[in-house]
Amino acid sequence: MTSTTNRSVREALLDASRTILRGSSIYELSIAKIAAEAGLARPTAYRYFSHPREVIRALADDTITEIRDLIRDAEPLKKAPAYALSAVQVLTSDSAVNRQVILHSSVQAQEGKWIAQDNTPEGLFLDWGLQPETALLSLTYFRGAMYSWAAGFFSDEQFAEETKRAIAMRETQ
Repeated sequence: MTSTTNRSVREALLDASRTILRGSSIYELSIAKIAAEAGLARPTAYRYFSHPREVIRALADDTITEIRDLIRDAEPLKKAPAYALSAVQVLTSDSAVNRQVILHSSVQAQEGKWIAQDNTPEGLFLDWGLQPETALLSLTYFRGAMYSWAAGFFSDEQFAEETKRAIAMRETQ
């Protein structure tokens, strides 16, 4: 990998992290394992991530970026439902990884260790010029469906159905 760019090294590390997460628990994730899976030296991996928590945050941020990219051109009043549908699409595209990332990220947020406020649905609503209160019921229902899916109580298909219900609630509010 002598001619790789910083971006491709970072992506190789994140891809290696996803591979590890697909086959094990988030609690088995370490920088050493990530480096080995990516075929990189540990010092190289540590230049990008000093702790597995940083890797999880990068995975979460990349997921939000992907969702935002999918809804970029949606009309402002249609962004909330587009967000929910895009979130289901992106999250379920790699369920084994995203379930763990969501649950771990939530724990980290509760412990005050990190949460990117601009990546919460409320933060996104404000970016779009919408007041989160206008969709509080559907937003709460969607969030409940997402965490139920992440905890394994809902299948990917059930998550998609519950998200459609949340969108219907918003339309009737």
